[in-house]
Amino acid sequence: MKPAVLRPILVLAGLLCLILSGTAMADETPRLPKGVHLPLAVHFSMRVLDISRFNETSGEASMTIETTERWKDPTQAFDPKTTGFARFDYVGAEAEAKLAGIWTPATEIENRIGEPRSGSVALTMRADGTVTRIRRIDADFRVEVDMTTFPFDRQTLTLSLVTPRHSADEVIFVMNDIDRELASVASELSANSWTARSLQFVMERFYGWNAKPFVRIKASTEIQRKWQHYVLPIFVPFAAVLSVSLFLLWAPARLRGDEAPMTYSALLALAALGFTYESSFPGAISMNSPVAFMVSLGYFYLVIVLLVSMLLTDANFPGRRRYPHLEETIRANIRFSIPMSFLLICICSVLLSLL
Repeated sequence: MKPAVLRPILVLAGLLCLILSGTAMADETPRLPKGVHLPLAVHFSMRVLDISRFNETSGEASMTIETTERWKDPTQAFDPKTTGFARFDYVGAEAEAKLAGIWTPATEIENRIGEPRSGSVALTMRADGTVTRIRRIDADFRVEVDMTTFPFDRQTLTLSLVTPRHSADEVIFVMNDIDRELASVASELSANSWTARSLQFVMERFYGWNAKPFVRIKASTEIQRKWQHYVLPIFVPFAAVLSVSLFLLWAPARLRGDEAPMTYSALLALAALGFTYESSFPGAISMNSPVAFMVSLGYFYLVIVLLVSMLLTDANFPGRRRYPHLEETIRANIRFSIPMSFLLICICSVLLSLL
């Protein structure tokens, strides 16, 4: 056959293959159950069973969650008088096999990392066609981290759930009082440094790749850091380094010796302490946290104490010879005023982070 005749035949064959593949893909597209009013309402609820790990540096959280979805499928209704049962329960492989043959919303968690470490599924089908699917997974999730109030911070671990196969015109997520009552978060977490506070849900609309509106669920778990665990590793060493200032202000002149080398040693120790904080608690110093503010203020505080002490000891300030007791009076006042001012500023920065 001549090439001029063969070329149109090949083009027609290619177009036919594209049409057939498009038809096959259209047939594979999941269709909603027959006899339902659009949009189909899928009741949603979630329980956070455990948070085993929270990595602030990488923004990852290991969580065990259980999601409950409930919808009505008229095609799955049956006569309880004929079957003798008002509902059927399936667990594990039996539930997965049953779900493979019926319509499901195919909800996905957008910020999940990789495959779950473990999972299980249960299915309940009632006589009126109500289908309830319960899934439990243990997986890693990508979350946002805010370290600006460390170690008095509260973190919000948000999971984003969507059903990418259907737009908001076809499927929407809803929550009623029963669904909210089922939602909960574990009171005790495997992550020992954290305490669970609350679990909240937000429904939002977004536009998908085909410019159609979709519904997304934002399930946010709020956890609070147990700041008491950080008193010994953070605040006690910090207070020990700054105690040099109390020695400079309160010690008798015969014991103070060389004040400048002592203060510079304390400054170097404070710098080393800052590097230790950052390596042990990433983000503690790099962010604008109370700890970072206190460390930065500590440098200024030590230098001020040194300058004031040297001024009172060596400088011939006005009135010193005329009033010989003026130095002791000033020193007696700054012994309290400078440390208390520094302490008050630190306490205010901590209280602001707690608000």
